[in-house]
Amino acid sequence: MATSTVQRQPAATNADPIPLKLVETQPAQRYHFNTHDELMAFDVAGHSWRETLAKSFQSDKDLAKVLHGVRPVEDDVYKVIAARITPYVAQLMDKNDPNCPIRIQYVPEQDEMHIAPHEMGDQLAEDDMMPEGTSLVHRYPNRVLFLVHNICGAYCRHCTRKRMVSDPLNVIDMARIRRSVEYLRDHPEVQDVLLSGGDPLLLTDSKLDEILSMIREARPDLKILRIGSRLLAQLPTRVTPELVDVLVKNRVTLINTQVNHPREITPLFIKHTTMLRRAGVMLGNQSVMIKGVNDDVEVMRDLVMDLVSNGIRPYYVYSMDPAPGNSKFMVSYDRMLEIYHGIRGWVSGPAIPTFIVDGIGGLGKMPVQPEYVKKTVQDGETKLIATNFEGRTADVSYLL
Repeated sequence: MATSTVQRQPAATNADPIPLKLVETQPAQRYHFNTHDELMAFDVAGHSWRETLAKSFQSDKDLAKVLHGVRPVEDDVYKVIAARITPYVAQLMDKNDPNCPIRIQYVPEQDEMHIAPHEMGDQLAEDDMMPEGTSLVHRYPNRVLFLVHNICGAYCRHCTRKRMVSDPLNVIDMARIRRSVEYLRDHPEVQDVLLSGGDPLLLTDSKLDEILSMIREARPDLKILRIGSRLLAQLPTRVTPELVDVLVKNRVTLINTQVNHPREITPLFIKHTTMLRRAGVMLGNQSVMIKGVNDDVEVMRDLVMDLVSNGIRPYYVYSMDPAPGNSKFMVSYDRMLEIYHGIRGWVSGPAIPTFIVDGIGGLGKMPVQPEYVKKTVQDGETKLIATNFEGRTADVSYLL
């Protein structure tokens, strides 16, 4: 692994940015939990989502007050990507185990500053596929990614957009959003829009309503309007009746969240995602394969079955994107195939996600899956052999 360190690329400050007050409530003075007991006594359900967000942990020093074994990091780590961990997420963490699957995803570590030769800032070439003046990524013929801002409820250490997320100089202003909407108006071939960022659900209800309404006004014929949000797993209380009304009003088709471990499927998570389902909003999940978190057959089986049993479709399982500092999270191709083998046939069909490599350079999503049906030559004759999940085979040469 190379010893060079990650540095943000400076970005020009945009005019007319979305004010932070339209994204989140910033407390006048940050709140500190001083003990683990104090953290666990905090009633997330008894506070508004903004109040809970305002009590988030923002450094290793904050976390060290409530968790054992938190390794100190230098301030430069927070220049790569900020730290923010909601009290809800912190409550899911093991008090004593630094290798807790929830801690791995969120607790900053010094080795994030070391990057491998293959890692890069914009590994998916999103910036190259962004029409000038917009915040859209137009990679596929009939669908676009719409980045609405660059702030998240909690910052994953394996983030694919470290180049922009949490960067105060990379704010997406309303002028860019308006130009993006005009692009949609001028391109009727686009029939699927996915809002992302940052986390769109960190916007206030009124600001989210404004953006969604602009899209629906410009493109009333749009077939699919989706939102990508990890806030459902990071702070489920963000889902309120008022938010649901905004989503229903603007005919949001689907929300994709990111749950990577069964421990994240809590009663509070189930309660608030059920509010979305009852309103007719479909739910999907896009996991990331993370070393030490879900690179285990039993964990993945439990994860996908728990999701389906609560009305959430396991949609994708991504390989780790080669963003700066992500090598330590990487799960090999061979291990991904082993895990796929280990769930197919052992879990319900609707619970089987598509395993994905998101090709660098903007190649798009490509499935990773074993060959269950192969051509082979036996005694000079071409055969088609099918192999099931248990390793048993059948000759299906009649398909040739």
